[in-house]
Amino acid sequence: MGASETDFWAGFDLAGYSFTDFPPGDVVVDVGCGSGKQLAELVSKGCRAIGVESDPVKVRALRARGLVVHQAKAESLPLEEESVDGVICKVVIPYTDEQVAISECARVLRPSGRIDVVYHGAGYYLRYLFAAPSWKYRVYAVRAILNTWLYSLTGTRIPGWIGDTLYQSRRRLARYYSANSLVIDRDSSPRTYLGCPVFIYHRLRKLDSPDSASAGGEASGA
Repeated sequence: MGASETDFWAGFDLAGYSFTDFPPGDVVVDVGCGSGKQLAELVSKGCRAIGVESDPVKVRALRARGLVVHQAKAESLPLEEESVDGVICKVVIPYTDEQVAISECARVLRPSGRIDVVYHGAGYYLRYLFAAPSWKYRVYAVRAILNTWLYSLTGTRIPGWIGDTLYQSRRRLARYYSANSLVIDRDSSPRTYLGCPVFIYHRLRKLDSPDSASAGGEASGA
């Protein structure tokens, strides 16, 4: 893209947002742990860190460093129900079956546990469409936007790799949260682009009583 990806999004993300401020002894799973940066931070803070990663090469590399990592997808976490105190899921949901992945994160979380999650909003792909210098990014943006519109209207995606990416909306997220006894404790979403969120940062809490879920997650907008 010429400028690095980090430079392109500078000022739109929350560079200083802490995903690892869990108390020592907490069991925390990082869904889509990638390079393992957050896993290592959690371990250094005395947490029991568990990684979930679909890339077998990354899994082998992380295990070689002594980290606990499962090879799996966000839609099928290899963990027991209500077995963790915290979940980190950083820009993974856009590339999954979002409803299933959020449900899985809630399933493994203990009541009163916390999820720190980041999504792509519509502004992420709108900025690619109108501000990225490369046509490849613009094509990527068009297919993500069209796929999300189709999904929002019909519940289905464009077949194949063209339909592999969605942006998230607060309306859809509110439905998923309510269905899984999750409430928003913090919405730290930063700047918008053309009036739409670029990144959506949510800190979620799992309620003790499912009947109380409707009290949270009531957000509106794109």
